[in-house]
Amino acid sequence: MNGSYSFRTRMILTFWIMLLAALLLPPWYYFRSLASQVLEESRENAIQQLDFVQWTLHREKQIPSAEDLNRLLVEIGDKLSVRLSYIAEGGKVIADSQVPFSEIPNLENHAARPEIIQSLSQEIGSSLRFSGTAGRDLMYMARRITGIAGIPPGVLRVAAPLSKMKEPVDRLKVSFLIFLGIFFIAIAAISYLLIRRLNNPIRALIETAEAISSRDYARRIRISPGHEFHPLTQAINRMADSIQVQIKTVTEQKQELEAVFNAMQECVMVLDSGGRIIRVNQTFARLSSGDDVIGRRPLEVISNPELQKISDDTIKATAGDTLAQPHNFQIVLGDERTYDVNIVGLPDQKKGRGAVAVFHEITELKRLEKVRQDFVANVSHELRTPLTSIKGYTETLLSEKKPDRETSQAFLQVILKNTNHMVKMVEDLLQLARLEAHQLPSKLISVNAASALLTAWRSCRHHAEGKNIQLESLLPPDGVLVSADFDQLVQVFRNLLENSIRYSPSDHPITAFCTLGSGEVTFAIRDEGPGISKKHHQRIFERFYRVEKHRGDQGGSTGLGLAICRHILLHHNGRIWVQSPNEGSTKGATFFFTLKKAPASSVTQSHS
Repeated sequence: MNGSYSFRTRMILTFWIMLLAALLLPPWYYFRSLASQVLEESRENAIQQLDFVQWTLHREKQIPSAEDLNRLLVEIGDKLSVRLSYIAEGGKVIADSQVPFSEIPNLENHAARPEIIQSLSQEIGSSLRFSGTAGRDLMYMARRITGIAGIPPGVLRVAAPLSKMKEPVDRLKVSFLIFLGIFFIAIAAISYLLIRRLNNPIRALIETAEAISSRDYARRIRISPGHEFHPLTQAINRMADSIQVQIKTVTEQKQELEAVFNAMQECVMVLDSGGRIIRVNQTFARLSSGDDVIGRRPLEVISNPELQKISDDTIKATAGDTLAQPHNFQIVLGDERTYDVNIVGLPDQKKGRGAVAVFHEITELKRLEKVRQDFVANVSHELRTPLTSIKGYTETLLSEKKPDRETSQAFLQVILKNTNHMVKMVEDLLQLARLEAHQLPSKLISVNAASALLTAWRSCRHHAEGKNIQLESLLPPDGVLVSADFDQLVQVFRNLLENSIRYSPSDHPITAFCTLGSGEVTFAIRDEGPGISKKHHQRIFERFYRVEKHRGDQGGSTGLGLAICRHILLHHNGRIWVQSPNEGSTKGATFFFTLKKAPASSVTQSHS
C-alpha cells in the first residue's frame, strides 16, 4: 500500500479486503457450481426433447406439406413447452411452433446461427443465448434431419428454457447480493462507530506525545483507550515523568552554571567557529558598556587588534578534535585598566564554538606592584640620605684630625637630627603596618573634634611659629561631637597640620572648618601653599609618594603622614580627599575627611 496512508487506514483496508474475500469467495464458488449443474441439466433435457421430436417425425410416413409440418411442430411444442423450428438447407426457416405459418417466410435466415453451423459438422449443435421472441435465455439444440417424405433435408432445432432451478438460483443470487449489501452497510456503520469511539483516546495519546515534544512535560494521559493500549499509555506517562525529571535536573544545573558564569569576577567571552561572539557573562557586559555584543567580532567590542589577531589564530589552530595551546597576554584598555587574557580553542567546532577568552583584571595588582616598587625605591632614598649624612659626619669625627668641641657638637647635632628622622620614619612605618594589620584597634567614643584639633596644634605649634603661621579654627564654639578614637583623631589633625605648615608660605594662616551633614561631619584643613596637580590627587595618599620637587625637598617629612591618615579614617568608616587649587584661587590645597556624628546619648570625651 501507499506509504502515505495512515496505519489506521491500512488496517481498515486490510480488514475489509479479508472480509470481502471471506464473504464473496464461497458464494461465488457455490453459484458457479450451481449454474454449471443447471446448464448441464438443461442441455440433457433439450437433447431428450430433440430426440423425442425426431422420433415423432420419423413415425410419420409422409408429411404432405410445410404447413402440415408446422402444424405438427406446434402440437408437439405445446405438449413439451418448447419452441420447435425446422430450417432447410441454406438457412431458410420452413416451420416454427411459435410463429404463425403465414409469417414464417418473413423470418431471417438462420444459417449463421451457432447451433445450425455446429449441427452440419457435428451430431448435435448447441447454443445458449437470450431470445428476443421468448424474452429470456433459451438452450438451443439442433440436429440434421434427412429421409422424411415430403420434407426437404434440413435441421431440426429445439429452443428449450433452462432448468426450473435457474429461476430459484437467480432469486437466491439477488437475495444474497441484497443481504451482502445490507451486511456491508451495517459493518461500515459499526466500524465507523468503533473508530469514532477509539479516535478520542488515540488522539489523546497523539496530543500528549506532541505536547511532550513541545516541552509541555507536565502533560499526562489520564484515560486509556483500551486494555491493549494500557501498556503504551503507561510507557508514555513514564517517559514523560523521566523526561520531566531529567529536564528539571538539566535546567537546575544550567541555572547553577549560569549563576556561576554570571557571578564570576572574570570577564568571559565565547566565540563561534567564525570568530564572532555567541555568549558573554555579565561582567564582560559591564566591561563592554552593556552594548549588544552578540554576533559581533571582538575588535568591534574591545578596540585591541592584538586580541582580535590572537582570537583568529586560536580558532584557526583548532582543527577537528585537536586542542590548540592556550594563549596568554595582557591588554590595557582606554581607562587604564589592565587585563590578563587567556584564550583557549574548543575542538568541537561542529557545534559552532571556536574559542573561549577569559579576562582577569590585574589593574590593582599592577598598581600594588608599582606601589611596592615605589615603596622600595622611596624607602631606599629616604634612608640613604640621613644614613649618608650620619656616615659622613661619623667618619669625620673618627678621622685622625680631632675636631674642636664646637665642631664636634655641631656634627653630633646633625647625626642626632638624622637619627631622629630615621627613628620617626621607622615608627611611622610600624604604625602604618599595624593599621593595615588591624593591630591598632580604634576605640570609638563620642569626642569633641575641636579639642582634638587644639591638641594637635599644640604638638606642632613650634614648627608654625618659625614661619609665623597661625591656625584659624572655624569650628563651632561648642565643638563638634563625632564618633572616633581621640588619639587617632589627634594624629590625623596633626599630620594634616604638619603637612600644611611644611608647604605653606610664611605669614599665611592655616584654616580649619567643618560642614555638618546628615549623620556625618566633613572636616577641612586649608593652606595657601603651591597646591597639588590634579594627576597626583589619588596617589598622594600612598606611602612615600612624592609630587613636585619643591614639595618633596622640605625637611622633616617621612612621606607617610597622609597614608597613615587614610588608614585611620578607613578604620573609622570615613573618607579623605584633597581639593587643589582652593576654591576661588589658583593655588593652595584643602584636605577633607569625614567622620560619623556621635550618638546623642553618648558621653563626651574631652581633652584639654
